[in-house]
Amino acid sequence: MTDVLVAGAGPVGLTLALALHRRGVAVRVLEKRAELSTASRASTFHPPTLEALDELGVFAALRPGGVQVDRILWRRVDSGEGAILDLGILKGETRFPFRWHREQQFLTPALLAALPAGTVRFHAGISALAQDERGVAVTCEDGSTHRARYLIGCDGSSGAVRGLAGIATETSDYAHRVLRLLTPLDLRDHVPGLDGLGYLYDASGSCSLLRMPQVWRVILRVPPTMTDDEALSEGHARAQLARFLPQVGGMPIDGRDVYGVRKAMAVGYRAGRVLLAGDAAHLTNTRGGMNMNAGIHDAMTLAATLRRVLDGGGEALLDAWADARLGTVRNALLPRTDARVAAAPSGEVARMAALAPDQQRAWAREASMLDIAKVGAP
Repeated sequence: MTDVLVAGAGPVGLTLALALHRRGVAVRVLEKRAELSTASRASTFHPPTLEALDELGVFAALRPGGVQVDRILWRRVDSGEGAILDLGILKGETRFPFRWHREQQFLTPALLAALPAGTVRFHAGISALAQDERGVAVTCEDGSTHRARYLIGCDGSSGAVRGLAGIATETSDYAHRVLRLLTPLDLRDHVPGLDGLGYLYDASGSCSLLRMPQVWRVILRVPPTMTDDEALSEGHARAQLARFLPQVGGMPIDGRDVYGVRKAMAVGYRAGRVLLAGDAAHLTNTRGGMNMNAGIHDAMTLAATLRRVLDGGGEALLDAWADARLGTVRNALLPRTDARVAAAPSGEVARMAALAPDQQRAWAREASMLDIAKVGAP
């Protein structure tokens, strides 16, 4: 019997496994896929996440080819009104006073390489589990069986562990979907004040610009009445670019996709010896790039808690961790992302421009998740 089984070899599961391994905890990861996912999903790493990855010794592998974002831009395309926030305002609070843009599929191989060979078993999605006062036994789709003192579900929003453990969720879909356009054109040459992240507004809508290592992502909301095919059409894409980026409306488009946006929260993060972290526990709107970061914070705080429990600290520590992380999602994470989605386009730029220095620092702390990253740590 091992100490901890982790379901899922995504960013959260592998971060948890490595954090446990660094603390001398015996851990095994069970992954349903044949290999690590290469899907283009989360891409933003906030300061406390960079601190965690640096502590684990993997940020160095993530740095080459990544994009450091020092400033955030807000601009009205109709009036020219603008605001810029320099994340350097956080220098006294973190060693990494910036955002880092790098696709998550570059993080997971670095985490896997830092783990002992054989830690991750692929083709091993969990199909059944049973627990008693001493541990958890799981059966996998490949026929293998495993037993541990604790099982952590990091297998995503559609993973098996949450349901098998009998943990319910509260879910809802946002009214809009998202159109993502990819362009190799360097938008810094065409949008005054743009660094690596910008929000463009007119009186009734917004457009987000994210600089990635090889391309820029142009993010636009899709009206509820529009079909995916209509949103993906050349005509719609060009109309939106002409609306928000008229100076480069004919820019090359190297890729485009449409995806829905959901929010979800597990009603509890613990059922006996089964716990949840990452997407299995929470989903947020993509605005602000917080959900994967919150999952990594789940992993780091849970690893520290499990070490204390395994050392005889008592099961109450796990209850305290679960309550704290659930409260963080309910009272901070979801309200913040919801507020960003609901913000009125007509007033957002003026609001940011009017912030005093202490208000800028407070906004930057919240946007960077410095105030909630370590909630739940023992």
